[in-house]
Amino acid sequence: MNRVPTPVSLPASRTLLATATAGAAAATSTVSPAAPGPSAVVTLSGATSAPAPAVYSIPPVKSVPVWQDASVAIKTASGRALTLTLQDDSSFKVNAEGDAPLSDAENAAIAKLSVAFKGALDGMASAPPHLDLGSLAQLDTTVLSSIHVSAHAAGSDQPIQTIDFSADATSRAVKIDGSAGQIGVSVDLSSPAITGSKAQQATAMANYLKQVDQAAARGHADPALVALFKDAFTQINAPAGVDAAATTRSTSWLTDTDHALMSGLADFSASFTQTARAANPYRADEHDAFSFQVLQSTQVSGRSASERDISQTSSSQLRASFHSALSADARLNLTEDPKSQNYYYTQIDDSAQSNVSIGYRKGLFVQALSSRTASQSTEQSKYIMGKKVEDLTVPLKKSQQSDLLPVLTQMERHPPRTKTERDERARTLAGIHDSLGLQTDPVALG
Repeated sequence: MNRVPTPVSLPASRTLLATATAGAAAATSTVSPAAPGPSAVVTLSGATSAPAPAVYSIPPVKSVPVWQDASVAIKTASGRALTLTLQDDSSFKVNAEGDAPLSDAENAAIAKLSVAFKGALDGMASAPPHLDLGSLAQLDTTVLSSIHVSAHAAGSDQPIQTIDFSADATSRAVKIDGSAGQIGVSVDLSSPAITGSKAQQATAMANYLKQVDQAAARGHADPALVALFKDAFTQINAPAGVDAAATTRSTSWLTDTDHALMSGLADFSASFTQTARAANPYRADEHDAFSFQVLQSTQVSGRSASERDISQTSSSQLRASFHSALSADARLNLTEDPKSQNYYYTQIDDSAQSNVSIGYRKGLFVQALSSRTASQSTEQSKYIMGKKVEDLTVPLKKSQQSDLLPVLTQMERHPPRTKTERDERARTLAGIHDSLGLQTDPVALG
């Protein structure tokens, strides 16, 4: 993703100030009326033009700010570079490149961005921290072509210590680092034609989150870190759904049948890694650790719509290790005393993949294959009084393949003519879509 450099050495007369001001003064807003509250006011300090009207409301500060060097580098659609910086008094300072005044649309967009920026920082500074990146992710690129958010926590013990977020018309990405671990999510928005309907996106998102929960439970992940990852994954992967035939889809090669065979989400890469902890002082090489990654990649190729090939692959990788008591009612308290060394040490290495391959020749289906594979490896060592008495490795792998060509060919040969037939076709395609998602549990593959 392109990052916008922060403007330097800007004339003081062209400094914009966005300040949170209390009071009941009336404000012009481009959103629906809300309850009175502090307003984001954009003014031109030392400029001859009139101050921009107050727009958008900033919610009250939920907690004492813990951020330093918190800023947003902005590139407007007209090519201007700006930097929005959070001040110690919770006001916002905007340095603008050049002498020309910002347009009303740019002023409004920056004020709206300051609200989203402050809300995101307040959420991450709260206890427990939570992510509120939705408004930042929904960037209006017709006014602001790109943004790059960065912030650092003042204390090293914060659950979230740094955040780096960027967005433009073709991508979104966020990286979060804190005492609990690291989170990274990036989404490729350069091929909007592969995104499906809201229903398809919701089904795919629910399935991916289910796989995250399964991996977290299996690998004993930190629940707080899992919750933050799920927030980031959901919010960064949240483009508007396409229920009607939008231009990007109606002019593409992809049909409703094609979309039924794909997830409906834009391509992405997402991961979170828990900070490893040496939980056993008696054996320094044993760690409680967790790492999970999931990604999706799509390729559409061919000479024409009637001679096209589509391939979409999703995959995941889980690596984890943890200590547990020998029985549910036993208490785990590992110390340097060999008498405390009665436990299981489990190491997990799992992977999963799903793939859909579609091919057309002369406008007709020639291939529609689905394959899913899930493998798990569980190594469990048992210790009594500090001595290993058992070491067991359990591998499990299952694969599933489906040839969808017969049912799809039959549907293409007999297009629906009535509403009842169209509804039945839609239900069939929805059922196919719901059956093709990534599955990390081999047992679920039968």
